[in-house]
Amino acid sequence: MKRIIPVTILVIILISISSLIGDETKCSYVFQLHKQKKFSFLPKIDSFSLLAADDIRGSTRTMQPNADYNFYIKRFPQITKDLIQQFSFEKKDLYAFSLKIPPDLFLISKNKKDYSKTAQEIAGMNATVWVFNRYIMKEAWTNISLKSILSNLKSGFTWDIDKYLTNQLGHPYHGALHYSSARANKLNYFESTICSFLGSVMWEFFLESEGTQYNRPSTNDLMMNTLGGMTLGELLFRTADLVVDESSRGLERVLRESLAFLINPAYGFRAFTGKAFKIGNPPKKHYYSLRFPFGAYRSSLNNKPSFLIAANLEYKDFLKKDLLKINPYDWFTLDCRLGFNNEGLRDKEIFTTGILTGKKLKNGLAGLFGIFDYIDTYAADKISAVGVGPGLVTMSSSDSDLFFNSSGVLSLIMGGSSPSFDVEYSHFGKRVNDPYYLGPGILGRINLELGKKNLGSIRTGFSQYWIHSILSHANEFLGILSCSLQCDLSRRSQISLGYDYYLRHATLQEQRFTGAKPIVRALYILKF
Repeated sequence: MKRIIPVTILVIILISISSLIGDETKCSYVFQLHKQKKFSFLPKIDSFSLLAADDIRGSTRTMQPNADYNFYIKRFPQITKDLIQQFSFEKKDLYAFSLKIPPDLFLISKNKKDYSKTAQEIAGMNATVWVFNRYIMKEAWTNISLKSILSNLKSGFTWDIDKYLTNQLGHPYHGALHYSSARANKLNYFESTICSFLGSVMWEFFLESEGTQYNRPSTNDLMMNTLGGMTLGELLFRTADLVVDESSRGLERVLRESLAFLINPAYGFRAFTGKAFKIGNPPKKHYYSLRFPFGAYRSSLNNKPSFLIAANLEYKDFLKKDLLKINPYDWFTLDCRLGFNNEGLRDKEIFTTGILTGKKLKNGLAGLFGIFDYIDTYAADKISAVGVGPGLVTMSSSDSDLFFNSSGVLSLIMGGSSPSFDVEYSHFGKRVNDPYYLGPGILGRINLELGKKNLGSIRTGFSQYWIHSILSHANEFLGILSCSLQCDLSRRSQISLGYDYYLRHATLQEQRFTGAKPIVRALYILKF
């Protein structure tokens, strides 16, 4: 406890530095007027128009207030807020007619890209992780010095054989936080991905001591941090943004900001900059569907019932009618599952797919998609994948309330897999007795759903993974076939019966392996 308090204080100081020297947000005020509302011209001046906020493009219709809260528009005198009020139409005066309803005044924040603040936040984030491991966990690799930094720069990269969880989930998540920090400072997708790479470079060379061969700068850590930022970062950024509502107050605001922090810890910087407590505009409208399944599942092999909780999010902003082009992750799916048995948390699954760039179609979109999957379960053992590849999404419905949705992607991946043969060939994870293969591969995935509104649907999906070990001739294959039937109980709830079939196949020189594990599940689903 004596160590935790000063370390916590130091962490807060490190994170707060960026907010002290970062750029301030510039704001403009605009009148929001619906087109059917009438407005007034002041006498003896030229005419000007006030448009609805949704019709404003750029800043050509914004008005900057002075110190007395008066508005100045080029070529016009000061117009105070108090002058904007209801009064009757005067037919004799050609200049005077007024609003039937007083307009609302909205604050619109204009944030510019802030590269320096991004660098400070990423450095503070890395320093925070280092401080925790140095003073709380007392890890040997945190004993850094000028000598260790020079040694890292001289020795170059090697393969990190740390455990599966750290390398295949921890590092991609770390890269996603670097990415989210950059996006919060208005950098675009590609700039934020570069920030993930640079944040990882900083960590590998400056915040880990060489110590042993295992703590030299890591090739796979750098790859997974960057790819994780590229595929997980925008997803976490947008998911947390769905939760935040700057117009909310009190307990609701506290709960929203706390949940956003849990989803994406990079949102914690909002608290240190004061943004988490400022009243702002209502959130923009987003298109999405959110489901929370929970219930029981069982494998026919061990015959032990387990409890499942999950969260399924489909983000569908590409459906916006005024969308001119597809931006990264205007569509994505996030499926997280946790399985518990009498021994505690046993099964962990994360499946994500999101559009990176592409074209909007009549009933969907096509383009290049990002993939991030992480599996560590009894049925599938271990397999992970992060990569990019072409894909297609379709959504269609009929007047009879029938609907059909589909998605498919074929991706080049970098991933890991538990070994089906002698662990001596797996190389990675050996020093912590957590062996796995690591290497390039391919992932193919297709999902189909046919249903009727207010009745239910039938879903089926198939995913095929292939991982080729970079340090041996081993090839690991995993196929996952899923089928489920959903029946609506109400507008907000469903019941679901499902069947999953996991088929693993592996080859190593002349050796062959095949194994299959089925799963049945019964779930109750809350829909939002």
